[in-house]
Amino acid sequence: MEGLTMNSSCNRATQLAREKEEKRTAERKRNILYLIAEYLREHGFTDACDVFVKEAHLPTDTEVCDNIDLETILLEYSEYYFSKFNKYPKICKKGEASFASSTPNIKKERNSKPTGKNRKWEEESISTNLSEKKISKNNQQANLEPSFDVCVTPLFADKSVDDNKNTSKTMEMGLSKRFLKPLSGLYPSGCEWREIAEIVAKEIVLSDLNVHWADVKGLEDCKGLIKEAAVYPFKYPCMFNEKLTPWKGVLLYGPPGTGKTMLAKAVATECKTTFFNITSSSLISKWRGESEKYVRVLSDLAKYYAPSIIFIDEVDWTVGGGTGNSSDNKSEPSKRFRAELLARLDGLLSMENANVLLLAATNVPWELDPALLRRLEKRIYVGLPERSARDDIFQIYLKPELLKKSQYEAILEETHGYSCAELKLLCKEAWMMQLRPVWNYLESENLSLKQYKNDDGINDLAYLAKAMKIIKPISPSIQSKYESWNKTYGTPISNSNVKETSSCSSVNSSRSVNYNQTLMF
Repeated sequence: MEGLTMNSSCNRATQLAREKEEKRTAERKRNILYLIAEYLREHGFTDACDVFVKEAHLPTDTEVCDNIDLETILLEYSEYYFSKFNKYPKICKKGEASFASSTPNIKKERNSKPTGKNRKWEEESISTNLSEKKISKNNQQANLEPSFDVCVTPLFADKSVDDNKNTSKTMEMGLSKRFLKPLSGLYPSGCEWREIAEIVAKEIVLSDLNVHWADVKGLEDCKGLIKEAAVYPFKYPCMFNEKLTPWKGVLLYGPPGTGKTMLAKAVATECKTTFFNITSSSLISKWRGESEKYVRVLSDLAKYYAPSIIFIDEVDWTVGGGTGNSSDNKSEPSKRFRAELLARLDGLLSMENANVLLLAATNVPWELDPALLRRLEKRIYVGLPERSARDDIFQIYLKPELLKKSQYEAILEETHGYSCAELKLLCKEAWMMQLRPVWNYLESENLSLKQYKNDDGINDLAYLAKAMKIIKPISPSIQSKYESWNKTYGTPISNSNVKETSSCSSVNSSRSVNYNQTLMF
């Protein structure tokens, strides 16, 4: 027992030391960000400073001390480096052409790379500036001191540079709409919850995924239901009241590759909301009690940044165990995490004015916990594409003249049971078969690239027929398992009854959607 106690004490001490080191590392990174922001502000880069502060999520109630600045730190480092290695450090080197072309035009004498005597002159000037900063003794070097203020002069001699400026300005304006308000309004600086919030906030999608509703071909009913939950409540709030609130939980389920994640990307692009992309690594921690804290902070952030959408892909990892498995098989940490998640979802979803939507997707709906299913009010079955949907996909990858052949009709029938992703993979395999003879000619130098005219699509249906022997569709037994679960937990409808009235669709909280669907890859 004494040995176990000593081992546990050592482990605890090691853990505390590791946590302190992680906090020091995080504090050091935060200090660097503040130094950069202060340097930009002092040298007049106000717009860049504002963008930097917003993107780094720096609280505005913190500032750099009076006796600290980035230039002083760099000069002291240069002096230390010179005293140790008898030469000055090389801070910058020549970068790639793409980076150089994106930087503004500056004076030639400031942009030239010092070599030979120029490098020696620069090293002497750095030392001189350092000695003058500390009121040092070398008057000879003081006479060589140049000005370190970088003079940036925009020179738009040609139209291309002007266009680049306008394009970058447009992109910056688009990204600025995605900037978030500081976390200081939710958690004070230095708080334990603040550190967790900074980690969870990294899961917010700030970039434009560039997937629009028009890019998702088919899935019209599915897109309509998602708009009911994610778009219309924010666009037409007067249509809802305290008694009849919009959907707060949506589950997309079906075989892999049918477009569930693509729909979520369209939601993130089209909806002007805060989009959280949550995975297992976002919430699961190896330390006891940490995962529950992450769940709490996630719900707090969702309300703080409302209107917001929490997207959990492969949601079965959260409360796995399934409808047919016993909870006795779950570990104690898993039970605690499950209880905290369900409690937070209940508290989050029960607030009518929270403006928070839970959007989940899964390939194995039978593994979901019944308690989680209760919180996912709207369940949408995303099935395999039908014949017309497969035709739309092949029109993207095949040459138009192939679509009129009789063999093409046979391929449409034979690809029954393929998902959208499998159809794309099928076309990729056929495309590779088409390119292999060309590669052999190019490698044997019997053909040059100038002589070869690249096709913009598959030019022979025989390649598709060969690819179908390699790429197999989803197993019929697995498909029947989806249909069986859908009959139990959803209300299947026929294709002729897809276009239902709003009064009929409000009767059932869950319904399956069988419809023509395809995706634009």
